[in-house]
Amino acid sequence: MRQLVTQASFTAEPLAELKTWLAISGTRDDAVLLDLLAAATLVCESFTGLVPLKSTVTETLPATGEWQALHTRPFVGPGIAEGIAADGTRRMLDPADYAVELCSDGGRFRLTASIPVPQVAVTFDLGLAEDWAALDSGLRHGIVRCAAHQYRERDRGGDTALPAAVAALWRPWRRLRL
Repeated sequence: MRQLVTQASFTAEPLAELKTWLAISGTRDDAVLLDLLAAATLVCESFTGLVPLKSTVTETLPATGEWQALHTRPFVGPGIAEGIAADGTRRMLDPADYAVELCSDGGRFRLTASIPVPQVAVTFDLGLAEDWAALDSGLRHGIVRCAAHQYRERDRGGDTALPAAVAALWRPWRRLRL
């Protein structure tokens, strides 16, 4: 199970790009446009299998000494781990009690000590880019176009499918898993 702890924030730059694409000069729709940017970023993540902007997530895993893949990618670096007792209480684990590794397809985690809990919550950072400016232009432009498409279709109730032009921009980044 994955839980988003902190999501990338959209500030002036992505909002300005979207407003330019839509030819909007006022601020009346800014809140809606920011929500659409956040939603388009989630669509991008779903399509590519990669989180575009730096975020922090927690994944809950069974407490085992076997290596387990961290499913959200791209893994940036180790974070913290907490043991989750049967009653739901959590306690921070000592870093010596677990191992986190970066591997070719993301990150993986395992306990290195016997911990008497059924589950472990692993919190870590991930993302392709630290901020909007550092994000690849194809991904960035696809997010803007996806948000613009949703904005234009909001009243029509029409086509909600991913536009082919957006899919083409994101396809080089797509990671498929069997």
